[in-house]
Amino acid sequence: MNENISKEAADRSGDWSVWRQGDDGNQFLIEEGLFEAAARQMVAEFEARGHKQLYWATQKK
Repeated sequence: MNENISKEAADRSGDWSVWRQGDDGNQFLIEEGLFEAAARQMVAEFEARGHKQLYWATQKK
């Protein structure tokens, strides 16, 4: 399978979510149903604000 086609399909799937882990280790869903680019952009924006929490994007399997 062409890797670019796979990535394009993932970008259109809308099955990405953004998560946060606080200082106490608890994990929270921030938003779901996102496209990959939007999820990664959201993570970048939170990280740019200098928060201490850990942010990441994941895709449903």
